[in-house]
Amino acid sequence: MDYDSFLELIKNRRSIRRFKPDPVPEEYVDKIIEAARWAPSGANSQPWEFIVIKDKKLRDRIVELHGEHDALAYRMEQTRPPEDRMPRFAQPSKFPPSFAVAPVFILMLGDPRTREAYPMSSVADLGGSIFNSSLASAFLYMHLAATTLGLGTRWLSVSSNSFMQCFIKPLLGIPKELEIYDMIVVGYPDMRPEPRLVRPKEEMVHYDYYDMKKFRTDKDIREFINATRGIVKLQP
Repeated sequence: MDYDSFLELIKNRRSIRRFKPDPVPEEYVDKIIEAARWAPSGANSQPWEFIVIKDKKLRDRIVELHGEHDALAYRMEQTRPPEDRMPRFAQPSKFPPSFAVAPVFILMLGDPRTREAYPMSSVADLGGSIFNSSLASAFLYMHLAATTLGLGTRWLSVSSNSFMQCFIKPLLGIPKELEIYDMIVVGYPDMRPEPRLVRPKEEMVHYDYYDMKKFRTDKDIREFINATRGIVKLQP
């Protein structure tokens, strides 16, 4: 693959919010996981495990748990000033959520015991960062692989919080030694995402030394967050 094709693949990878119920071929699921298997990891520790969830009863229960979480998230979000509220939780969430009809959920698990592979100098201070970065690299590979197959994906990060861990682990018989990293929803897209706001390259690249003229103030950060949420538009 040449660079232009690679860059086009990255640009085409988008978070999909609505899916078609059409089944995903088994070989596509295998290809997604095969790509993740080759991701880089700290000390080649390969801390990942995967649970492919196709059973409708299990998927429906996981959807219900996300709905219960979203109801709590909405209540929590109301404690913030209106301008700071995450749009997704600023209003009561609709149920079932838009990803409910997707035919495949893939849960990625991490095994913290693999941190023993890291150098002693990293275990105490950087161990958690290396562990999470390793899992994130495999998770991203899954999204990119799905994109090449004409599939859409959604990264459901709430799947890893303590509320979801508490209920999903016993539901799926996950050993206590393992942790849920996150869940990816896979299916055929039933939407076309709007153009994505991406920061200009010249604003984030520094050469040899940090260029303080590019340092973003608190106001700059707030304006950017608002822009990503569609509250305001950044001026050119």
